[in-house]
Amino acid sequence: MKKFIYSCLFLAMAAITFSSCEDVPAPYNMPTEDETPEVQPAGTGTAADPFNVAGVEKYIDEGGSAETEVYVKGKVVSVVQGSWDANYGSLKYYISEDGTATNQFYVFNGYAGPNRTKFSGEDALKQGDEVVICGKVDSYNGTKEFLVGNYIVSLNGVGGTDTPGTPSGEAKGTGTEADPFNSVAANNLAASLESSKVSDKEYYIKGKIQEIKDQFAAQFGNATFYIADDEKSQKFLIFRTYYFGGEKWKEGDGQLKVGDEVVVCAKLINYMGNTPETNQGGKLISVNGKTSIEGGSEKPDTPSTGDTTTPNGNFETWVDGKPNNWKTASTAGNASVAQSTDAHSGKYSVKVGGSTTANKRLGYKEMELKAGTYKIKYYVKAATATGASVQSGFVPVTEGKVGDYKYSGYINNISNTEWTLVEQELVIPSDGTYCIVIMNSKEPGGDVLIDDLTLTLGETVIIK
Repeated sequence: MKKFIYSCLFLAMAAITFSSCEDVPAPYNMPTEDETPEVQPAGTGTAADPFNVAGVEKYIDEGGSAETEVYVKGKVVSVVQGSWDANYGSLKYYISEDGTATNQFYVFNGYAGPNRTKFSGEDALKQGDEVVICGKVDSYNGTKEFLVGNYIVSLNGVGGTDTPGTPSGEAKGTGTEADPFNSVAANNLAASLESSKVSDKEYYIKGKIQEIKDQFAAQFGNATFYIADDEKSQKFLIFRTYYFGGEKWKEGDGQLKVGDEVVVCAKLINYMGNTPETNQGGKLISVNGKTSIEGGSEKPDTPSTGDTTTPNGNFETWVDGKPNNWKTASTAGNASVAQSTDAHSGKYSVKVGGSTTANKRLGYKEMELKAGTYKIKYYVKAATATGASVQSGFVPVTEGKVGDYKYSGYINNISNTEWTLVEQELVIPSDGTYCIVIMNSKEPGGDVLIDDLTLTLGETVIIK
């Protein structure tokens, strides 16, 4: 009995002792506790004082404008696998303060430099690379991100236009008629201007056409293209320049082509402070040393006859250089069109002109359509290595005015090496007058070929 009582007393004392020890505070933090301080917002979003990631997130949270370009500095966390495409050259990737996955910020379809400078591939950026990015930011579906069109200003302290693999060159010329700027000199002067301020005088610029963004067309009469000394030199953007003598281009005038050596006269501008270019309204001075382009516009022979009673979904019937029935009385069809002998079947297809500044639409003439689910089918092919992106749609037309356009989703990554079949549905909500349209997206904005289009409602064929 006595042993039992001693045992109970011993256990009670032990319990008191351990309870007391638990109440003693530890003299130091346990090693498992997180001691990383929270990163505070910093920067003003300018080129001289970029936001950090916390700063740009605060900017968005506080209602900062999604129409204003800002600068953000951070380190690359990762590149989204499969986001690079040779046609577009942009990348999707994440940045953070220190290159870790903590507090990431999404960069959507970013470029390697201004003027949509392409990345060389997914390996162009590596984890830990320090970048300064310029672009518009917003919260999209709950994700704070850079919007499409953003670009790198510097990579690991090196300016975005001087990153490895980016063309450069030597500035030449004084900008006079006798001694024109080359592309590098024109870039340098335009870049030195204040944001969106136009130079006070015109300059002469000379170079070989490297890429045509918007070919001359009758609708606006101007063209947009890049020039440089050669393919290894820095490119300069000639924006919406007019034809010889400052006149608008018209049907029958000659067209430019890649490789032509041109001299242009125009004022310069540093558009939005990040895109050196000619100001709209310049003029062609010479092409390959001449003040005219020989041969006029290059067009394949246009059929002088054709069955104009057919809907012409196969683009075999052309009248006055246009595909019969593919012209709208409204503004639904706003693209420049041309006949092409690169056809999916038959002799011809239609080439729909593209633009990097606006979506362009091929429109079928206004028709009375009943409510229902229509099936549209056609073949599409990019006209150049730039690639193409299209989507099918329709728009109601009331007293000659268009309403809201409705589309059935993008068909992306269209190549110039093979024809791609497109099959989509168009749901017409009510009986009325409509235009069926094929939209040629401004991203990437290249010309696109279309052929063998059919539109059906059940067993009824509307266009073929």
